[in-house]
Amino acid sequence: MVRYRKGIIVLGVVLLCVLGVILVRERLMKSSPLEKLEKSVGYSEGMVHFTVPEEYDSSWYIQISGRLETEGGGMSVHYLDEESEAGSWEKGRLYSFPVEEGSWSELVLYVSSGKEEAAINLLEYIPKE
Repeated sequence: MVRYRKGIIVLGVVLLCVLGVILVRERLMKSSPLEKLEKSVGYSEGMVHFTVPEEYDSSWYIQISGRLETEGGGMSVHYLDEESEAGSWEKGRLYSFPVEEGSWSELVLYVSSGKEEAAINLLEYIPKE
């Protein structure tokens, strides 16, 4: 009888572990559209790039802005303004823009889907010289 109880307990623990792995796997595979956007951000050959997720619709707002420090002070910069102002981003499209050499104090991709928002620090993707 004791062996029977131990077997049931072991079986229960194994089933709970399997259920836990399944739930964690499902959670990892179901990332939000903003998480998908953030995961697509990258840098290569002087260009920052990202892909607009398939879940994009016209209610989203996407803006890329930053501050480049210069000898005379600082300069505000904006990228892909035409798309930002018109809300003309295309689902699944890879966008990129050149990043001038210089001393950045900030460079942010701000995105709002109406349900959630994020400010992605693009400086984390640009290699430091």
